[in-house]
Amino acid sequence: MQFDQAAAQALWQSHRITFHPRLRDPVPLQGAAARFERYTQHLPGAFMPMGAYSYSRSHFGHVARIGRYCSIGAGVQVMGDAHPTGWVSSSPVFYRRRRAAQWDSAREDFPEFRALGPPVEIGEDVWIGDEVLLAHGVRLGTGCIVAARSVVTRDVPPYAIVAGAPARVIRSRFPDALVERLLASRWWDWPVAARDAIDPRRVEALLDHAASLPGRVPPLPESRFTVAEALAAPG
Repeated sequence: MQFDQAAAQALWQSHRITFHPRLRDPVPLQGAAARFERYTQHLPGAFMPMGAYSYSRSHFGHVARIGRYCSIGAGVQVMGDAHPTGWVSSSPVFYRRRRAAQWDSAREDFPEFRALGPPVEIGEDVWIGDEVLLAHGVRLGTGCIVAARSVVTRDVPPYAIVAGAPARVIRSRFPDALVERLLASRWWDWPVAARDAIDPRRVEALLDHAASLPGRVPPLPESRFTVAEALAAPG
């Protein structure tokens, strides 16, 4: 299936979905099953399961969910298939019937091996630098930062800054008490316009403002859809 300028324009008008770089020629549709929110930015015709106000300059599979306000750089990938390490061989000819048959094997007994682990999960307000490599099943906690070219092999705590191969915690963005307040505030549940008058450099002010929003300003309900659903039911 091709994705073209007319579809891109329709998504902009109905859901404020944008693309970078700008779509000029029709491209093959990628991520047709991804469920994303309005106010997101994707690669041309390549959809990621992002929450509102998030953007990605990468397209990678095997990710279950990406939260709101996330910033994902270029060249981010999820690791490829795993291979058995305790068998006589790590080759898939011993656990994939089709591969073995292609190479003239008559084997009938194929032990089960799961080459694909759990999908990646990305919380809210996560910043992932360029060319980061993510292991299957890792969870990137809300507010964390992953430095460029890091190799993430384990879960990243909320508001931690990690770097390296394998990635290790360098420091926390904020003291523990402030991290707890940020997580409890769930400030990302509200539209970006709800904080237009707040200086984003003043974390305490943002938290005080977030505490005043419930009951006064309606939150932005999480509503995710596929590209087909968005084009079929605009708005």
